[in-house]
Amino acid sequence: MLEGRFRAGAKLEAMRLADDFGVSMTPVRDSLNQLVGEGLVDLTPGEGFRVPLLTEQALRDILQVNALLLEHTSDTDRKSLEIDEGSNVTQGAYADRLAHVFRDIAANSGNRFRVHLVERISDRLHPIRELEPEIWPGASHALEQIERTAQQGFDGSTRAVRAYHQHIEALVPALVGRLNQQTA
Repeated sequence: MLEGRFRAGAKLEAMRLADDFGVSMTPVRDSLNQLVGEGLVDLTPGEGFRVPLLTEQALRDILQVNALLLEHTSDTDRKSLEIDEGSNVTQGAYADRLAHVFRDIAANSGNRFRVHLVERISDRLHPIRELEPEIWPGASHALEQIERTAQQGFDGSTRAVRAYHQHIEALVPALVGRLNQQTA
């Protein structure tokens, strides 16, 4: 409902959000505090809640953790993913498809906390991932490669995931620059 409404650095006013949703301030504050705990919202005493700014170093750090989580799925269980070619996620937006395939790769590990972390990282990187196809003409091809190799088994998807992350890390300055242009 609010996706895309707030950009990096935007102030989140609890009273306005409560009015928008027709609820009291208590659940809004509780939700904002939970989002602070998830790293999706910043809280500065005296200034309130804000959508966090993303620096180049922060993006590199997040990408490295995401790569580690995805590249080290279970070595003993090499299942392939069942991707429904007609599903909305497969046919959907690039950022949503990437989040979906990364979640599925993490789920193959059998580790629910890994899945949780990959999902939170995808939430945090959604605005960046929306920009990737604009900055990297090969982004859709890389996504298709990850999806295809994940269907075949995780040996190939590990290489595809690694290649994706290496390419995106090289684009960090352009991605953060474009994100900052949108918030200015």
